[in-house]
Amino acid sequence: MKTKTKKILAIVLLFLIASGVILIALVTLQSPVKQAIMQSELDDLMTASGATRLTTNPGPDEDPVWSPDGTKIFFETRPDVGSRRYSPECYIAVMNADGSNVTRLANGKNPVLRSGRLYFEYKDPVYTDLRVTEAMDLDGGNREKLLSLNVRTYPFQAISPDRTKVCCCTHYETDYYFVWWKNDSVTKEKGDWNIDGAKYNDIWQSGEIHMAGQGFHSDIWVMNLDESNKIKIASGIESSNCPPQPSWSPDGTKIFFLNAMISPDTHTENVDIWVMNVGGGNKKRLTDHPGYDANPKWSPGMEKIVYRSENNSNFDIWIMNSDGSHKERLTESPDTEADIEWKPGGNWAAYISWSSRGYIYEGEHNYEDKSEIWVMNVDGSEKERLLGIPYPYGVINDIEWSPDGLKMVFEFYQNYGNYDIYVIDVPETMGGV
Repeated sequence: MKTKTKKILAIVLLFLIASGVILIALVTLQSPVKQAIMQSELDDLMTASGATRLTTNPGPDEDPVWSPDGTKIFFETRPDVGSRRYSPECYIAVMNADGSNVTRLANGKNPVLRSGRLYFEYKDPVYTDLRVTEAMDLDGGNREKLLSLNVRTYPFQAISPDRTKVCCCTHYETDYYFVWWKNDSVTKEKGDWNIDGAKYNDIWQSGEIHMAGQGFHSDIWVMNLDESNKIKIASGIESSNCPPQPSWSPDGTKIFFLNAMISPDTHTENVDIWVMNVGGGNKKRLTDHPGYDANPKWSPGMEKIVYRSENNSNFDIWIMNSDGSHKERLTESPDTEADIEWKPGGNWAAYISWSSRGYIYEGEHNYEDKSEIWVMNVDGSEKERLLGIPYPYGVINDIEWSPDGLKMVFEFYQNYGNYDIYVIDVPETMGGV
């Protein structure tokens, strides 16, 4: 499962939603005629760049995952019933790699492919406080219910590479709340934000506050897929702004997680990457930059780790040895680098670059600002842009190489109201072979 850099929003917004903070976004709703014009212009831009639109559903299509042989793409699809309406309107579907023969397989979301089985989750329609994880064959057969966890776990429950265990987080409120200020400082206060936060109303209206909400802590658990042998491997992780987002190493022996701390001296927040054994032992902090270090990805052989760091005021891509030593910055641009994906079996990587963090939910955009896909050697050399689309059309998100490294599938979040899935060829000059 791709880490949901998914999204850079996931780091910031998950707990704002959980803590009841109201986010106000000024969205200019386009007329149907304007949407049609924008879509045709977008399709022309994509075609000129070698990309092809695969989904035309009026509702959102997200989370594309290649089949092992590269002939099919699994994804999450929703009819045009409104934003973030899931069960029972959200489905796991499959289509051919050219977008044809779209078939719904099951109600659910967040598809993950492990060893020839497709894992997904949904909210139990009877016991709506439960989040259910199931598995099925790639044709939708042999469905098997695996877990029924309380919804206060984070999606998605990370399945181990050998399909025998699951790692998940639980979260719980604390007796304090946070206020994140526009000057990058953080205030921590005792009390209930929903009650005591009213004293900040005037300051909030003045624009000095970036966001605020109740404090949360997290515990990390590992258990067998039948929910037996449940072990708490980490506890009390500060999670008010950044959930731990645990992920497995390719060999299933280690687990990454994120740990956020507020400096008592500078009152700034620091998020670092940690690693531990699957049993919770040998916890080690791998990064110690000020700001955010997130989205770690092991190299196929586990010798290296790529990650995103805010060490230089904006997110760039860095690489380090698996023990945290020899950190090197791979990208140096004023833009925000997002999702990074290793090419299967190679020394190449692809990543997304956004010209600005304010990339969506705005009525006006500068056509000079773009979201882009870049390809580079994993030592940071030979960078080439594969695709660039101006912000007024939306943003590129969630890239994934095909198994043969010749194509890349990605989501496109249209700025006028829909999410679609596209595919693009990777030229031989960009590590496509």
